[in-house]
Amino acid sequence: MTAGWAAELAAGGDADLVARIVRLAASGWVTPERLRRAVVPLLVEADVKAEAVVAGVEAQADVQHRLADPATTERTARALLSHGAVVRVAAHPGYPPRLEDAWPELGAPLWLFVRASEGVLPDAPAAAVVGTRQPTLDGARTAREIGALLARHRVTVVSGMARGIDQAAHMGAVETGGSSVGVLGTGFGVDYPRHDGGVRDAVAASGALVTEFAPDTPPHKPGFLWRNRIISALADVTVVVEGKARSGALHTARMAAAQGRDVMAVPGPVRAATSRAPLDLIRDGAQPLTRLEDLLDVLRVDPVEEVAVPAPRVPANLGPVATSVLPLLGAVPAAPAALAAATRAPVGAVMAAVAELTRQGLAAATPRGVVRVNAGGR
Repeated sequence: MTAGWAAELAAGGDADLVARIVRLAASGWVTPERLRRAVVPLLVEADVKAEAVVAGVEAQADVQHRLADPATTERTARALLSHGAVVRVAAHPGYPPRLEDAWPELGAPLWLFVRASEGVLPDAPAAAVVGTRQPTLDGARTAREIGALLARHRVTVVSGMARGIDQAAHMGAVETGGSSVGVLGTGFGVDYPRHDGGVRDAVAASGALVTEFAPDTPPHKPGFLWRNRIISALADVTVVVEGKARSGALHTARMAAAQGRDVMAVPGPVRAATSRAPLDLIRDGAQPLTRLEDLLDVLRVDPVEEVAVPAPRVPANLGPVATSVLPLLGAVPAAPAALAAATRAPVGAVMAAVAELTRQGLAAATPRGVVRVNAGGR
């Protein structure tokens, strides 16, 4: 007899199958790589059934004595429910349509844990916006403006919740009233990046948070690499704003191309390390994003009439350096050295300007840099 929690997690789907999936996920032994290895031999069949993959992995786990016991399975299920998650299974109702397009040949996950309103991802065109965790000021601003532009045109922003470009794009969409989907490289309940729970909650409320990992699965490099193919598969186009050579952003773009999605890249200075991934992609055939509006053309989204948004009121008594620094601040922390380079002011003068902005309630200093308070105005 299937446990009651299985029906809740299935949300109208196959409760028996969901119970088996939760048991596999709870084992800690079943990884995306093992699941993929179980799928590959079945690709010769016309229709790869999720049930067949689950049965094969169960058999392997049983031989290895790695199947989770009932108590561990139930703890995992209760943890998922506590996070408001449901389980979506490939080729079953509720599984995201774009992932369905990538199942099974193009690497879509067998299952996905989804935290979203009614357990459903936004039904709208979608663009993935990805890049480095250590962006330039211009890169962070570009990602935020892309997120805001997409939100104004009712396009969902997909990204990986990492600090830097990812979070700038997420928050650009959220602060503009749009929807965003965050794909985690950990399980639900893990504070990663640390102290960014507010960002995760905001993204979940706007659209969804998704992961294929069991609750409390900690961050580990392979998990982020496997996450990337979900980011790309959930979007119609992937945009790389900034990234270094051999970066996660470059990997996501390569996955997007393999899945038949469009890839765009924001060109940057030839000698800048953060330009390497976009420039390499453009060299290899990605479309350069030289005007933000070009992204709408690729998405085949009609431009909407932009409503002029009044610029935030700037106190008249701000000093000249503070006046120059303020427009450069946003939700992504900015290092004082980067602000100094952008304003061509000495670092000491920038620090004094930051103190001035903080006193005025316009900025806040964090361990990672300076952020704007109520930054949605830009």
